[in-house]
Amino acid sequence: MKLRNNSSLHKLFYGLKKVDCVVVTYNRLNLLKECIQSILNQTYPVNHIYVVNNNSTDNTINYLAEIAKNNTKIVPINLTENVGGAGGFNIGIKKFIKANTADFVWIMDDDTIPQEQALENLIRKDDILDSWGFLCSNVRWKDDSAANMNVPTVERDWNQLAKLGLIKVKAASFVSILFPKKIVEAVGYPISDFFIWGDDVEYTKRITKLNYDGYLVSDSLVEHKIETNITTDIVLEKDRNRIKRYFFANRNAVYTTKKLEGNARLVELLLKKLGYEPLKILFKSKDYKLFRLKYSLKGTLWGLFYNPKTEKY
Repeated sequence: MKLRNNSSLHKLFYGLKKVDCVVVTYNRLNLLKECIQSILNQTYPVNHIYVVNNNSTDNTINYLAEIAKNNTKIVPINLTENVGGAGGFNIGIKKFIKANTADFVWIMDDDTIPQEQALENLIRKDDILDSWGFLCSNVRWKDDSAANMNVPTVERDWNQLAKLGLIKVKAASFVSILFPKKIVEAVGYPISDFFIWGDDVEYTKRITKLNYDGYLVSDSLVEHKIETNITTDIVLEKDRNRIKRYFFANRNAVYTTKKLEGNARLVELLLKKLGYEPLKILFKSKDYKLFRLKYSLKGTLWGLFYNPKTEKY
């Protein structure tokens, strides 16, 4: 970790750092409208907003076409199939790299509502740090409590720069996170094949594994407009259709641990996923016990042999 020499010359160039934004959306038009407006209201302006539309069926495509007519910052990317959050971020970040018009990319889901200074407070930290891999926002729920789904994994020396409003983290979610263009060029892209859940953890761990530091910026505040403030927990999941997603959650978690964390951590995870989690499902789930068990075990076992393509720059 190195701090930058905060010279007056560097401050002069503060406003010249260009930021593109990538938003991935699927059938949440009202939230998307709020998200885009909050991005446009930022005190630090974005260069472009690439909106990756995962083949939504709720008039998103028409809305994007209309607002793009009146605002050249907004660039719709309309897909003909739903490639999931992972595929959407992969495509959006590739568009950012290909356009080559900005120094940083700021990414988020369509239900992320950043406060007006969220981006400015992220960018300001570049004046402090000599080098870094990613900067993530302080994600809150509607009652201003921590959004449980987006709590980052802290490093052992997490409080090294806490007095500067920086918490050192190993992994973070894609709910408002900033990457320098040079980092994307160094580590490649998120894994498209993950589809949903875990692509953000794998990508940020891949970055910190290569000795690029990640930090949570305490005063970069965003709201994650999820319905209930819970973690991804197959036992607590109430929607039967969403239970199937835990196949991806377990598969992707096993792969990431196997690839980036080592054998000891993999054994620890497998004990949890093949022992503790099935017991929790059987004794604590209120319904769909065998259905939950099927997707939990299937995802975990699949992850042991899963080897998706990691795309380089």
